Amino acid sequence: MNVHSTESYKPPENRAELERRYAAGERYFPETDLSGESLVGIKLDGADFEKHSWFFDADFSGASLRGVSFRECNLKCANFSAADLTGAILELAAIESIKTTGAKLEAVKVHGASFYGCELTENDELPSWDW
Repeated sequence: MNVHSTESYKPPENRAELERRYAAGERYFPETDLSGESLVGIKLDGADFEKHSWFFDADFSGASLRGVSFRECNLKCANFSAADLTGAILELAAIESIKTTGAKLEAVKVHGASFYGCELTENDELPSWDW
């Protein structure tokens, strides 16, 4: 994990900036707010959005998110249809009303996440819906 001083770090403000910084090798993006953003097909394998990032109503359809940390993030109403979330970390995240139709969800960690007001345990599987 990269460490940023609070004075110099600024989270990406849109998809283009996120992709540019990811392509340059950056992987640590705390406090990112891309709510409502179209992130369809984006590749962010190994990215770390841990702590206070917001993706409310973001569209990650078909995205590659292998090993991404969304720990303590807001993912309410996000669309992960056909996304690859293999090994993703959703611990302590707000993951209410997400779409996961056709998503790869192997080894997703959800310990402590709130899901429709429930607590999921380490071995629970993330459900998939057809909406």
